[in-house]
Amino acid sequence: MNIKQYMAAIAGLGYLLLTSCNDEINPVGTGILPDEDHITVYADTFPMMASTVQYDSLYARSHSGFLGEFYDPLYGRLKSDYVCQFYCKDGFRFAHTPDNGLIDSISLVLVYYEWQGDPAIPMQVSIYPVTEQLPKNYYTNVDPTPFCDRNPILSQAYAAQSGILVDTADTESGRMQYFRLPLEWGQNIYNETVNNPSSFDSQESFNRFLPGLYITTDYGSGNMLYISSTQLLINYHYTETASTGEDSVITAWEIFNVSKDIIQLNRFESTYTEPLLADTDYTYLKTPAGIFTRIVVPAAEISRVIEKRIINYVSLNLRYMPQEKWEYALTPPSYMLLIPEDSIHTFFENRNIENNITSYLSDYSSSSSPAGYNEAGRVYPFPNIANLLNYHIAYNPDEDLRLLAVPVSRNIATSSSYYSGSTFYTTSLSHYLAPSGLKIRKDGNNMKVVIISSLLNN
Repeated sequence: MNIKQYMAAIAGLGYLLLTSCNDEINPVGTGILPDEDHITVYADTFPMMASTVQYDSLYARSHSGFLGEFYDPLYGRLKSDYVCQFYCKDGFRFAHTPDNGLIDSISLVLVYYEWQGDPAIPMQVSIYPVTEQLPKNYYTNVDPTPFCDRNPILSQAYAAQSGILVDTADTESGRMQYFRLPLEWGQNIYNETVNNPSSFDSQESFNRFLPGLYITTDYGSGNMLYISSTQLLINYHYTETASTGEDSVITAWEIFNVSKDIIQLNRFESTYTEPLLADTDYTYLKTPAGIFTRIVVPAAEISRVIEKRIINYVSLNLRYMPQEKWEYALTPPSYMLLIPEDSIHTFFENRNIENNITSYLSDYSSSSSPAGYNEAGRVYPFPNIANLLNYHIAYNPDEDLRLLAVPVSRNIATSSSYYSGSTFYTTSLSHYLAPSGLKIRKDGNNMKVVIISSLLNN
């Protein structure tokens, strides 16, 4: 960028700051350089179109899971379950030999820190053995039944609040649900390490021996657990002889975890989507149901109006209505991603993050904490998406820009410098899979985009 373009950008920013509270902005000219190098700054407002769309599946490569079912009066029913494999270290063996070669128990352990709905609601989990090798398909419309034996190895009642309280190393409190599996399941694992140790030589050989489990609920509605960790826990004991000749019986255990290195198939079922898609007064977002807001920016008209001007700033905000007042109402998602509609699949499959050229993350961050939305103002702000509009006009000047607002989860890290202090940056983005719901305003000034452009007159 040369000095004249830089001065135009500064002028545009100054004008935007002065007029950002005004919903009706008309074109203006501002002189900031001598007559021979005069820059005119324009502010144009264009209406956008918005609608609710649904994608039947989301890319969800994760070791986290959601389990349960609940109903929201506005957003309808949502049910979730998952199929998972278990990570096995190459060459795994039991650390000790169980007394008489017998284990004591095997349990499926679900660790969770949050839930949606009533924690006292009685639910029933059913656990099915996976009998076929799982496909590397991380989309949420998977049907688990072709891979599983339909006879459960366990069905057991539980409630979210009945989980055993635990504290992690970072003092974050959570809960665990223990589901005792048939003893022969754990005994078969130990026997395999003795009789056929090659089953543990690699993850692939272990998957052939133990393809995984399908974990679902078949009774109860009103609660969904956010599962942060799924584990197979094998307990056993062994005898150790001390130097004094005395024997001690010692309790031990082995754990197989679900991790991102292996396959977990998350499934979500959603109902009552038709009224959301048909509503002409608002657009909606519902996770993890794949219901997003489509925004159409009139790029073809913008291209004709600005002609040879430089687009400096494009301000876009998504304003939403207050959340419903009933108990256990859905809450807003943490962040919103703005991307061209035709890149919805490749963005997440390629594990991309926002680049501020073709993808933008909502930003309401402060120096002390990152945030994706302004809770008090009920807005997801995208302060400047000029690069995105410029990119689109450069390659498709006669087509409107079709964007999707997609709820996402964001992992962050912090960097520090002497001049800027601590700043936050994104390390990964993924679909927001926790239950959430949002009603976006599309009336009047809430569906307008402000374009600040400049023209160099010399």
